[in-house]
Amino acid sequence: MNNNIFQFNRLGKLFRRTFQQNSKTFLNNALVLAGLPILFLLIARLTSNEGPELLFRSNFLTFLVVTIFIFSPFFYYYFYNHSKKGLSEVMLPASVLEKFVVMQIFCMILAPLMVLVFYGGSDVILSALFPLYQGGYAIVHFFNNRLTTDGVLVVFLSMQAVFFANLFFVRRKILKSIASFIVINLLIAIVILAVVKWMESLGYLEGYNGNVNLSFSERGLFDFYRGDHPFMIFVMIVRILMDIILPILFMIGSYRLMKTNRY
Repeated sequence: MNNNIFQFNRLGKLFRRTFQQNSKTFLNNALVLAGLPILFLLIARLTSNEGPELLFRSNFLTFLVVTIFIFSPFFYYYFYNHSKKGLSEVMLPASVLEKFVVMQIFCMILAPLMVLVFYGGSDVILSALFPLYQGGYAIVHFFNNRLTTDGVLVVFLSMQAVFFANLFFVRRKILKSIASFIVINLLIAIVILAVVKWMESLGYLEGYNGNVNLSFSERGLFDFYRGDHPFMIFVMIVRILMDIILPILFMIGSYRLMKTNRY
């Protein structure tokens, strides 16, 4: 049923249904995530008589968050467009927009939140109970040193690309997605190189001696300044394309695929 009217009560029912369908998976994932910091502490104590370093725990937390965030569409909605297994999804009494919103929220918020709550929470408890063996908190280090605007935008782009690929491909999704991403990245690199060569042929790169500031840590996406070098302007445009426009296009494409998919 594809009723186009958006209703929050049906949105809540979709959330509950997703949790009920994946309850065992959620429980197993929670146990594994909560148990990993305990395992790291035990291994470190047995092998070196010291606790796991904060940097290692923070890096592992970052790896888990990024991995689950990007590949969550495969984890939870792999069979959405399957000719048989996906029929239960398309027959749900909810609009396509409601299903799309639930899927996006689940992948963007709930999936990485599980890692932060269970892995990060377990790490916090161990650090509080055994401060002599495990110093600092991985989740605090993560938010202070690993969570950056540019990093979030890149990961968000990757997740939306996977979301789209999961709906676009029906069989051998992971293999086809990887192959497509490689081809697309190569094409983007070729286009960028061609534009740079074209700018160089027109003399736009004259005066560029490598001192143009390409560090964007203190520069917003739309912070164009008078006197910016042409190459800097080009890089900023590419940045907007990759961080803003492409994710939006992937989201629009994903919604269109869900709306027009026929079983």
